Order: sequence, then structure tokens, then C-alpha cells
Amino acid sequence: MGGVVAYFRVLFSLLIGISAFALPAPARAQTGGTPTIDWSGVYLGLNGGYGWSQVDAEIGTSVRVDGWLGGGHVGIQGQFDRWVVGIEASYSLGELDGSRTIQFDGAPLKLDASISDLLLVTGRLGYAWSDRLAYIKAGYASADTEFSTTYLGAVATSKARLDGWTAGFGVERAITPNITVGLEYNYVDLGSKALAAPAGPIIVAAADMKIAPLVLDPPKPTKIEVDGLHTVFARLTYKFGGPPAAAPAHEPYK
Repeated sequence: MGGVVAYFRVLFSLLIGISAFALPAPARAQTGGTPTIDWSGVYLGLNGGYGWSQVDAEIGTSVRVDGWLGGGHVGIQGQFDRWVVGIEASYSLGELDGSRTIQFDGAPLKLDASISDLLLVTGRLGYAWSDRLAYIKAGYASADTEFSTTYLGAVATSKARLDGWTAGFGVERAITPNITVGLEYNYVDLGSKALAAPAGPIIVAAADMKIAPLVLDPPKPTKIEVDGLHTVFARLTYKFGGPPAAAPAHEPYK
């Protein structure tokens, strides 16, 4: 739990710093801390970034996975004074993968794991000021997972779609009344899932028929468990609608 809290503290500081100093200011007049952007409406956009996790299959060790994800998001939200409430769905392609090799009965046992196709459906609660929006989010999460072992040329693979929950936070800044950029962190708990019984033991036939075949039964995945998935995404969003165009100014009659 302490590691999760540390991640939140560090990433929140980074998000606020980048939002405040790195993003360009929108070409709209500012009025102190009063919100100058109407965040209400339907929106869609692109997101991409980095993720990492640990995958365990109850064989005595886990495999670290990491990689890049990219996809899109769509949502709807309404603004009430400074508060912004909405719901959003996002889907990210790509794969977090990793491998490691351990020894079993004097021979290498290779472990491979991956997480892919991440779906998040969340509620969002935000606070708007000036041209910025800071928000928290929580909801449903789902992803494909795979774990395989390779031993003496024999491969045992298990796949499962895991379901769980997610919680995160982010910041956005408007660069026009309809286009925003932002950064977002998500913590995803996909839980675990029992797997079907894998293939039986490996039988290695001896060259000399007078010697009995060697029967080996290396550990195989019987349950997939994801020990916390973390993602950091950059976001580009377009919001439909916006403030009505201002009426043209009329010159006084001469």
C-alpha cells in the first residue's frame, strides 16, 4: 500500500508541474481564478503512454511486465459552477510484456507474461479554475492476460480476461475552447482468475531403450494474478460544442 501512495504523490506533483508551466495558454482572456472554459459536453480523443505491472501464476515467482499503450477515449460531462461531473470510457491497444528464466531440475524454465487490450469505464469528478481542470476518477477495468512456461521445448500457455477496478487522477488544460491536453495516472487492480488444468508432465524418451523414459513435471500456471497495474497517459481531447460566437461590434454612425 505504501508503494501505491508513493506513486500517487510523485505522479501528482509531476502532473501539476507540467500543467502549470509546460502547456501553452489558450487564446482567451483570463479573469483571475474564475473558469474561462465551459467543460460541459460530449468529448472524444486520443491517449497514449507507458504502463507497468507484475504478473503471477502461482509457480513460485512473478514476472515484471511493461510497455507502451495507445488508444482513445469518449465521454460526457457537465459543469456546475467550478465542479465538473462526468463518465468516460477508454480502450488502449498495445502490450505490456516481460520474461524471466529460472532453473528447474537442472534445466532452464522460461516464464513469459503479458497484459493487453485495457478497457476502463469510469466516473469523473473534477474542479475547474481558469483554463485548467483537475479530476479524480474510479470505476471498472478489464484486460487480457497471458502467462506461458517453456521447458525442454514444451510450452504451456494460459490466457484469461481479467476484470477489476481502477482509480486515478489527472489534469487538463484548454488550448482552445474545444481542444484540451492533459496527463493522467491510473492504478488498476485486475485481481486473479483460476485457470483450466494445464497439460500433463513432459516425458523425455531415452536414446537407450533399456533405460526408462524420464518423466518431468515442471510447474505450470494454474492461476493468473496481476499485482497492480500502473499507467501514465498523455491525452489530446476534442469537446463538441462551445460558447456561441460573439456578435460583431458595430461602428457608430458618423
